[in-house]
Amino acid sequence: MKKTIITTLALFFGFYFLPLSAANNQETCFNLKVVADQANIRLKPDIGSTIISQVPQGTILESTGKEGEWYLIQIKTTEDQFLSGYVHESLVLRVEPVEKQQEVEEKIEKAEKIPPIQPPPVYSIPKKTTETYFALNISGGGNYVIGGDLNKGAKGFIQFYREELGFEEKGEPDPLHLSYIFGGELNIPLSPKLLLGIGVDYFFGKKESLVEYQKSSSAVTFTTQPKIQAFPLRVALSYYPLPFLFFKGGIDYYFAKCSYFYRIQEDDYWKEWQGKASAQGLGIQGGLGIEWNLSSSLVFIIEANGRYARIQGFKGKDHSRDSEGLDYTEEGTLYLYQATSSNENSYYQLFIREKIPAEAWVANAREASIDFTGLSLKLGFRIKF
Repeated sequence: MKKTIITTLALFFGFYFLPLSAANNQETCFNLKVVADQANIRLKPDIGSTIISQVPQGTILESTGKEGEWYLIQIKTTEDQFLSGYVHESLVLRVEPVEKQQEVEEKIEKAEKIPPIQPPPVYSIPKKTTETYFALNISGGGNYVIGGDLNKGAKGFIQFYREELGFEEKGEPDPLHLSYIFGGELNIPLSPKLLLGIGVDYFFGKKESLVEYQKSSSAVTFTTQPKIQAFPLRVALSYYPLPFLFFKGGIDYYFAKCSYFYRIQEDDYWKEWQGKASAQGLGIQGGLGIEWNLSSSLVFIIEANGRYARIQGFKGKDHSRDSEGLDYTEEGTLYLYQATSSNENSYYQLFIREKIPAEAWVANAREASIDFTGLSLKLGFRIKF
């Protein structure tokens, strides 16, 4: 008798609490609506996790729970299979609860006039499981270049003619180092962390110096103005060890130009030389950058680069004239050489000459090299498409 009573009570409480337990374990389902331009569905609740699908704005997703800032959802593949994934809470908005299929079928049986519930749209899983994109970079900033023989020529010109005219050393021309730089680059994804960049930069710089001398009643003014201009075409690779940090390296092919301007004026007499030349050559560059996502398609970039490029073989034209009617043009190569003054001191001279200088007062003549080696700092934007 006692055994029968215990068995009856066990059955009673077991059947009584079983539905309550099942109800507590049943997952609560609810709808999520995509409010961003595009939502990434990731394999795990982590921003660095693999992307298994992407859905556009307005898509309704079914969620069965939440882990921290991530909603657990299910997506349907083209093979009618369901995969679980996670979407970040900033990309979606929670809407009305999702009704279970059994409840929907019961309502349809009770009221046949109720239209059938449309299933959520089906999106196939992309073949790529990582986020890649094409992009266009537009940037600008400042550039520092060494200058090389261009600065030697400007300094040597003043030193040579100052001594020939009998003036004591007083001032020197300012060297050309700073320039503006602007550029653009097309980024092609090779892998999630590696981009191929094809681009071009343009930089331009000039520096005018005015050095004045006064001796008794005579005043002499020296003017120099070296100038550089370049269009380096670039092929580079960018590697991302972190989502916001990249390292960059590549090869540049330069279409370079340079020019010089020298002028001496003593009272009413003046004489000036102006030369322009161009050349082409190779260089290398490398650097690093930091970026911030402003939106799904716009990124702000700060990039610092170092470059090495010494270009030779400049060809061009020199035009010299003076206040007494001299007007002479000479085409040839840009040369650097040492000119010996009447006091047997040597000073660098940079001129375009038809042939390599070989006069008695000339020594160590060679083709000039313009040194575009330097550093640049650029700010810009990357437009994804």
